[in-house]
Amino acid sequence: MMSSLFSAVSGLSNHQTKMDVIGDNLANVNTIGFKQSNVSFSTGFSQLLRAAQAPGDNSGGSNAIEIGLGSRVAAVNRVFTQGNFENTGNRNDLAIQGDGFFVVGDGVSNYYTRAGNFQIDANGSLLSSGGGFNVLGRLADKDGNLITSSAVEPLSLPFGEVDPARATTNINYFSNLDANASKVQSFASSFAFKTSGNPANRNTMLNDLDQVTSALNDGDVIRLTATNRAGEAVNVSFIYGESNDGTTFGDLIDRFNAVDAYNSQDQMGSLLSIDASGSIILRDNLAGNSSTSIAMEFIDADGSQASTMVMPTFVTTSDGTTGTHSSSISIYNSRGDKHQVEITFTQDVTQTNVWTWEATVDDGAIDDINARLAGDSGTLRFNTDGSLLAFEGGPLTFQPPQAQGIVVNLNGGTVGTFDGITQFAAPSTTVAISQDGHSSGVLSDFSVDNSGKIVGSYSNGESRVLGQIAIARFSNPAGLTLAGDNIYSATVNSGDPQIGLEAGTVNKIFSGFIELSTVDLAEQFTDMIIAQRGFQSNSRVITVADQLLNEVTQLKR
Repeated sequence: MMSSLFSAVSGLSNHQTKMDVIGDNLANVNTIGFKQSNVSFSTGFSQLLRAAQAPGDNSGGSNAIEIGLGSRVAAVNRVFTQGNFENTGNRNDLAIQGDGFFVVGDGVSNYYTRAGNFQIDANGSLLSSGGGFNVLGRLADKDGNLITSSAVEPLSLPFGEVDPARATTNINYFSNLDANASKVQSFASSFAFKTSGNPANRNTMLNDLDQVTSALNDGDVIRLTATNRAGEAVNVSFIYGESNDGTTFGDLIDRFNAVDAYNSQDQMGSLLSIDASGSIILRDNLAGNSSTSIAMEFIDADGSQASTMVMPTFVTTSDGTTGTHSSSISIYNSRGDKHQVEITFTQDVTQTNVWTWEATVDDGAIDDINARLAGDSGTLRFNTDGSLLAFEGGPLTFQPPQAQGIVVNLNGGTVGTFDGITQFAAPSTTVAISQDGHSSGVLSDFSVDNSGKIVGSYSNGESRVLGQIAIARFSNPAGLTLAGDNIYSATVNSGDPQIGLEAGTVNKIFSGFIELSTVDLAEQFTDMIIAQRGFQSNSRVITVADQLLNEVTQLKR
């Protein structure tokens, strides 16, 4: 009978422990990063009244007879499930999605926390809530490269730090130069030549043309007056007659296209032809800017107007143009002074898939005389598939006043690829996409990305990695012990912390969020009811056992 009392007492004690844990969970229902705990019970010792017996030849076996002596608390487990996030909009608030922990320290020992409601002190140090511990991680060098060889150390944001000016060394160009940017100049006669209403052709006799109102005689002249591509005057005469220049429409065209007339290389560089409608077409041999013009007149040999031919005027069907495209970008010298570099690409109409380029600095204020400008011109060559074959010329160099000399590489992309300047039959969109120089500036703001990298923003528009928040992982997070202030200490059963710079795949950090407590109110109140009923049941056992003992003490009365 006494054992039932002691068993009930152990039950009361254990359910009181369960209520203590529930009370702690509910007290931390709004604690940032808090992880709730669960209590599990196990049986205590038992009193063996009779051991188990094996079956005999003439009797069956029997089970052991034992009476339990109560229960005990087997474990109080902290459950490290992922908590929900609350959006605070505060850049200092960080939340971890994953099983990691922020690493904080006091200069002597390291601790671990899921509470990311950090703050910044007057020195720019990143601190845990309350300011008692530094947030640890790895710092970056002046070029933004993380110093991974060192141990984790307190993170500090150097507000007011000056980012020195950097002279530009590279300009990168990207996009397209129109393969058809240059156009050929062409003209068409104001009317089509006909014979009996049908289109004339090369074999048509001139006297059969509908435009000949009185038959031509030997010695009649059709004169072409023109200018060549260079704007120089050209005069060619066709003399009608079998013994002269001919009598057919084709003879007329051939005379005007004669090599010793305007079609020589140093003159007009154009050709006449007859199209299917019977119109005379004049077309330059080369694309590009052109001063070509054409006019034709008929001259009666004896001036009697006994022979007459109506001559057309000519209308421009396409203007001759040379394709050009310009792109400008600002670069910086060693003092941070800005210079404007404009590069003009010009299509070479005498060669296929070739462009020339010329750079102008500060609208010509920087030149080869006052600033020793050099490397300011070159050639672009393309493959037949539009990819870059060669970017020739450069680097662009000059000596700005009161600063170090500038040497800038002009990068048109990788040869044989499409990652820079290309040449396709599409509008020209070539731009200077980037350059690596900048003026000086001071650190004015920062942000934290998903991998924990702290990126500083400077007043000159530049950004640079300042450091990275360290994340610790444990083989057994439940083995950690609370050290107060929302932090944990490692134990022999938690395993050593695996501190690293996470790549953002296992654990991700979200800035502007905090992780809420994982306490579930419905679950805790349900457990509270169960603990209450368990406590009541054990108290009833004590009450009944007391009554039985009272009856025993009354037996001798």
